[in-house]
Amino acid sequence: MEELVGLILTAGELLLTCGAEMSRVEETIERMGSAAGFVQVESYATPTGLFVSLHDPAGRVYTRVKRIRGGQSNIAVIAEVNALSRAFSAGEISADQVRQALERLRQEGVPESLARQLIGGGGALAFAVMMGGTWLEGLVAGVVGTVVLMVVSRMERRFPRVIQAAVGAIVAAFLVATVGPYFQLNVNVTILGAVMVLAPGMVITTAIRDLLGGELVSGLSRSAEALVIAVAIATGVAVVLSLGGA
Repeated sequence: MEELVGLILTAGELLLTCGAEMSRVEETIERMGSAAGFVQVESYATPTGLFVSLHDPAGRVYTRVKRIRGGQSNIAVIAEVNALSRAFSAGEISADQVRQALERLRQEGVPESLARQLIGGGGALAFAVMMGGTWLEGLVAGVVGTVVLMVVSRMERRFPRVIQAAVGAIVAAFLVATVGPYFQLNVNVTILGAVMVLAPGMVITTAIRDLLGGELVSGLSRSAEALVIAVAIATGVAVVLSLGGA
């Protein structure tokens, strides 16, 4: 039973660290707990903590508290853990198979591949063009956005998201302001496109889903996190521009 408790706790922890909404985390824990043979499953999840209480048929109660620190948004991991929990509940895979899959996901974390950074740069290019920029400005925004993601990826395990956002914004604004005069770019549009790779889009979406689902604690805390990240991005850009960057 102890191993099953650890398995369920690991699944919930992975979902939380990857940015899943609270209702999904609690539903996954309850689903896996019932499939593991526990007669009563109680869970309470917040962005920074996970509380689980499992009752076995013999009357023993297993209560665990897990402190959640850091983490990065990863929809792929959320989807895979979600699929594992449903397959386990349906009896399609064993607890050992789930454990091995969860350990693999925990060790892999967020991939730091060049392809991921180039795709982010493509998004920056698209945003710059959508904001009225030329294709040249979009291309510069895409290249700068890729560089920003490379810088931020080196900081993910060492610094909180707010610091990552501020440093990324400073790098983006500095690079655009440096090359802007040579190519006669609209610096404002180009910077706007480049920093969009730092925007807390998933955090905002999850916060809204939590609020609509009645999860006020997680909804408000994630809304505050998104606001602070947005302020950090704006501050990073403002620092460069105020120092004569453009």
